[in-house]
Amino acid sequence: MVDGVLMGAGEVPRVPLDDGLVRGDGVFEGLRLYGHRARTLEAHLDRMERSADMVRLPFERDLIRDEIERFSAVTSAPECGLRVMLTRSGHRVLREEVLFPEAPEGWSVLPVAHRVTPLLIASKTLSYAANMQAARLATEAGADTALLIDADGDGILECPVASFVWLEGDDLVAPSLDTGILDSITRRLIAEVTPLHVRDRTVHDMAEADGALVISTVLESRIVREVQGVATYDPAGRRVNEIADALRDLCATGDPEGGRAVPA
Repeated sequence: MVDGVLMGAGEVPRVPLDDGLVRGDGVFEGLRLYGHRARTLEAHLDRMERSADMVRLPFERDLIRDEIERFSAVTSAPECGLRVMLTRSGHRVLREEVLFPEAPEGWSVLPVAHRVTPLLIASKTLSYAANMQAARLATEAGADTALLIDADGDGILECPVASFVWLEGDDLVAPSLDTGILDSITRRLIAEVTPLHVRDRTVHDMAEADGALVISTVLESRIVREVQGVATYDPAGRRVNEIADALRDLCATGDPEGGRAVPA
């Protein structure tokens, strides 16, 4: 869908060549549909509106909500990813995306040094070149995704398009938002199924961790089997699978009371 107009099968969308495309100047959100309905839609609109405000981009919330709902009702798959983009000139592009395949053997992640851009902290902009480069480096190394780490202190940050959490004993742990990482909606959801502890750690500390997860709206979760060059984990571990299963239940119901809480 471009500016509210649905593209039929085989149609090539015509998108104006504005600075949103030329310079990656705009904002976006990634959502997941369950039975043609977007999970946590208002939370995603809240974050998209904050991102737009940070880069001084007008945001027509009601219009974008309406287009998301109309588009969600006609996607070719009832369960799919949905990317919503807003460019500098105000053009709105919605795209259906295929979900990632399951990975029962667990994911491999590659640590990649990165610096968070201070001007874009906590915003989801179209300027994702560094994230995509990290993902390419991970693919070249045979990993499923990258784990961004602070270039100056090796601190754990996030993955290119997802958040990273780990286990210390039975504690589920995430880095603080003060590191400049995105305020993940799925991170908030996972805190509804088990207590989430905030502790800043370096990538080297992952050698002492007891498991890890990559989490996002579209992924829900992927259990980590290794942090390359640092640690290996058992993807069949009891605690990490309890958390992944509880998060999956919560995502599917969209209701904390419909999900399955797991003990701390």
